[in-house]
Amino acid sequence: MQNELNPYLLSALRYRLIGLITYLAIVVMMPFFIVKNHESQSLVYFSLVIWWAPLLIALPGLFKGKTYTYGWTGFIILLPFFYAFFYIIEPEKFQWSLIVTILCVVYFFASVLYVKKNALGHGIKTNKDAKKAKGLE
Repeated sequence: MQNELNPYLLSALRYRLIGLITYLAIVVMMPFFIVKNHESQSLVYFSLVIWWAPLLIALPGLFKGKTYTYGWTGFIILLPFFYAFFYIIEPEKFQWSLIVTILCVVYFFASVLYVKKNALGHGIKTNKDAKKAKGLE
Protein backbone atom coordinates (compact mmCIF):
# COMPACT_ATOMS: atom_id res chain seq x y z
CA MET A 1 0.00 0.00 0.00
CA GLN A 2 2.88 2.35 0.74
CA ASN A 3 4.24 1.98 -2.81
CA GLU A 4 0.93 3.13 -4.24
CA LEU A 5 1.22 6.46 -2.45
CA ASN A 6 4.87 6.99 -3.32
CA PRO A 7 4.95 10.03 -5.63
CA TYR A 8 8.20 8.91 -7.25
CA LEU A 9 6.75 5.56 -8.27
CA LEU A 10 3.57 7.19 -9.57
CA SER A 11 5.67 9.58 -11.62
CA ALA A 12 7.84 6.66 -12.81
CA LEU A 13 4.73 4.83 -13.96
CA ARG A 14 3.63 7.83 -16.02
CA TYR A 15 7.05 8.11 -17.67
CA ARG A 16 7.09 4.37 -18.32
CA LEU A 17 3.72 4.61 -20.06
CA ILE A 18 4.85 7.59 -22.18
CA GLY A 19 8.06 5.75 -23.06
CA LEU A 20 6.28 2.53 -23.99
CA ILE A 21 3.72 4.30 -26.18
CA THR A 22 6.35 6.34 -28.03
CA TYR A 23 8.62 3.32 -28.48
CA LEU A 24 5.74 1.28 -29.91
CA ALA A 25 4.85 4.17 -32.22
CA ILE A 26 8.43 4.22 -33.50
CA VAL A 27 8.46 0.43 -33.98
CA VAL A 28 5.22 0.63 -35.98
CA MET A 29 6.17 3.69 -38.05
CA MET A 30 9.73 2.76 -39.01
CA PRO A 31 8.90 -0.04 -41.50
CA PHE A 32 6.51 2.26 -43.39
CA PHE A 33 9.08 5.06 -43.36
CA ILE A 34 11.82 2.74 -44.60
CA VAL A 35 9.65 1.33 -47.41
CA LYS A 36 8.72 4.88 -48.45
CA ASN A 37 12.39 5.91 -48.64
CA HIS A 38 13.78 3.11 -50.81
CA GLU A 39 12.77 1.90 -54.24
CA SER A 40 15.00 -1.17 -54.32
CA GLN A 41 13.45 -4.15 -52.53
CA SER A 42 16.83 -5.46 -51.41
CA LEU A 43 17.69 -2.07 -49.93
CA VAL A 44 14.39 -2.09 -48.04
CA TYR A 45 15.22 -5.46 -46.46
CA PHE A 46 18.75 -4.36 -45.63
CA SER A 47 17.46 -1.15 -44.03
CA LEU A 48 14.87 -3.03 -42.01
CA VAL A 49 17.56 -5.30 -40.61
CA ILE A 50 19.91 -2.43 -39.77
CA TRP A 51 17.54 0.31 -38.63
CA TRP A 52 14.41 -1.47 -37.40
CA ALA A 53 15.16 -5.02 -36.22
CA PRO A 54 17.31 -3.95 -33.23
CA LEU A 55 14.29 -2.10 -31.85
CA LEU A 56 12.42 -5.40 -31.53
CA ILE A 57 14.99 -6.85 -29.12
CA ALA A 58 13.94 -4.49 -26.34
CA LEU A 59 10.17 -5.03 -26.50
CA PRO A 60 9.89 -7.84 -23.90
CA GLY A 61 11.89 -5.88 -21.32
CA LEU A 62 9.92 -2.71 -21.98
CA PHE A 63 6.60 -4.49 -21.47
CA LYS A 64 7.91 -5.96 -18.21
CA GLY A 65 9.04 -2.51 -17.04
CA LYS A 66 12.67 -3.46 -16.53
CA THR A 67 14.63 -0.34 -15.69
CA TYR A 68 17.79 -1.81 -17.19
CA THR A 69 16.04 -2.17 -20.56
CA TYR A 70 14.74 1.39 -20.39
CA GLY A 71 18.30 2.46 -19.66
CA TRP A 72 20.06 0.81 -22.59
CA THR A 73 17.33 1.53 -25.12
CA GLY A 74 18.49 5.13 -24.93
CA PHE A 75 21.31 3.93 -27.17
CA ILE A 76 19.13 1.79 -29.43
CA ILE A 77 16.74 4.69 -30.06
CA LEU A 78 19.61 6.49 -31.77
CA LEU A 79 19.19 4.18 -34.79
CA PRO A 80 15.75 5.47 -35.86
CA PHE A 81 16.72 8.97 -34.72
CA PHE A 82 19.74 9.11 -37.05
CA TYR A 83 17.82 7.45 -39.88
CA ALA A 84 14.96 9.96 -39.65
CA PHE A 85 17.26 12.92 -39.10
CA PHE A 86 19.15 12.03 -42.28
CA TYR A 87 15.97 12.43 -44.35
CA ILE A 88 14.71 15.58 -42.61
CA ILE A 89 16.22 17.83 -45.29
CA GLU A 90 14.17 16.26 -48.09
CA PRO A 91 10.87 18.17 -48.45
CA GLU A 92 8.75 15.14 -49.42
CA LYS A 93 10.02 13.17 -46.40
CA PHE A 94 10.10 16.03 -43.90
CA GLN A 95 6.87 15.21 -42.05
CA TRP A 96 7.70 11.53 -41.47
CA SER A 97 11.24 12.43 -40.47
CA LEU A 98 10.11 15.10 -38.05
CA ILE A 99 7.55 12.81 -36.42
CA VAL A 100 10.04 9.96 -35.94
CA THR A 101 12.72 12.35 -34.67
CA ILE A 102 10.35 13.92 -32.13
CA LEU A 103 9.13 10.50 -30.97
CA CYS A 104 12.76 9.40 -30.45
CA VAL A 105 13.53 12.47 -28.36
CA VAL A 106 10.36 12.03 -26.29
CA TYR A 107 11.19 8.35 -25.74
CA PHE A 108 14.74 9.16 -24.68
CA PHE A 109 13.65 11.65 -22.02
CA ALA A 110 10.78 9.45 -20.83
CA SER A 111 13.09 6.45 -20.42
CA VAL A 112 15.71 8.44 -18.53
CA LEU A 113 13.08 9.94 -16.24
CA TYR A 114 11.48 6.53 -15.67
CA VAL A 115 14.80 5.04 -14.55
CA LYS A 116 15.51 8.01 -12.28
CA LYS A 117 12.06 8.22 -10.67
CA ASN A 118 11.90 4.45 -10.22
CA ALA A 119 15.24 4.48 -8.42
CA LEU A 120 14.15 7.37 -6.20
CA GLY A 121 10.90 5.56 -5.48
CA HIS A 122 12.89 2.62 -4.16
CA GLY A 123 15.10 4.84 -2.02
CA ILE A 124 18.15 4.74 -4.27
CA LYS A 125 19.72 8.19 -4.46
CA THR A 126 23.39 7.46 -5.05
CA ASN A 127 25.57 4.78 -6.63
CA LYS A 128 26.41 3.59 -3.13
CA ASP A 129 22.70 3.05 -2.43
CA ALA A 130 22.37 1.13 -5.70
CA LYS A 131 25.28 -1.16 -4.85
CA LYS A 132 23.82 -1.76 -1.40
CA ALA A 133 20.42 -2.62 -2.91
CA LYS A 134 22.06 -5.14 -5.22
CA GLY A 135 24.02 -6.66 -2.36
CA LEU A 136 27.39 -5.63 -3.79
CA GLU A 137 28.40 -3.69 -0.71
